[in-house]
Amino acid sequence: METTRATLLPRQDRAKPALGVNALSNRVVAGGHAADGQPSAALFFWSHTRFLSDFTFGLHPHEGFEIISFILEGRTRHFDTKTDRWLDLRGGDAQIIRSGSGLWHREGATKGARVFQMWFDPGFDTALRIEPSYTDHPAAQFTARPSGDVLVTDQVGGDGPIRALTEGLSIRRVALVQGARAQLDVGAHRFTLVYVLDGEATVNGTRATTDDTVSLGGASAMTVKAADSADLFLVSLPGQPAYQPVRGR
Repeated sequence: METTRATLLPRQDRAKPALGVNALSNRVVAGGHAADGQPSAALFFWSHTRFLSDFTFGLHPHEGFEIISFILEGRTRHFDTKTDRWLDLRGGDAQIIRSGSGLWHREGATKGARVFQMWFDPGFDTALRIEPSYTDHPAAQFTARPSGDVLVTDQVGGDGPIRALTEGLSIRRVALVQGARAQLDVGAHRFTLVYVLDGEATVNGTRATTDDTVSLGGASAMTVKAADSADLFLVSLPGQPAYQPVRGR
């Protein structure tokens, strides 16, 4: 397995007022491009947001995209016009919205909540012909498994419970104790990003600390060593999907 040197992406953390509510939002990917300006395959948007006060986002539409939210800490709520009810999500839970032909929803978060939200393009034109759906996944559905010196939790792909339409999508959470070292296969010809949620690690020779993002380029494997304990999010998908991502239009 090839483990070429990785690239450290610049942090994008900024305090951004949103309808009168402050949040720190680190936008790893925006508009189909990573923080270094490179195309991000079918990953259209990825933000890591810390809410500094209670927040409710008014009713708004989505269509085409798959939106996956990981509740890292705290509590969020969501309402949509398909189910016509409010539902709560707490730390460790996740949600996928397959917005398909379109739906309207509202969402909110409590002060102190921390959320990863990712938008994927599953093939926009095809997705618009699919009935929209939501699936909430409680934390108990995600099970860590040992892989050498690390614990790996499959979230999308592998044994992960989240079923996504986006071609070849893999999302894993990787936990390492101090001094642990491991090599993980990510597959050839893929676009792969590693986000350091907590701690410090060297990823394919590149040192990264809390809130850093590392791009693996075309490497088919990730070699990681934890200087301290580390908690990583690993997102990987085909570098060239079978369809033209919407960002390319």
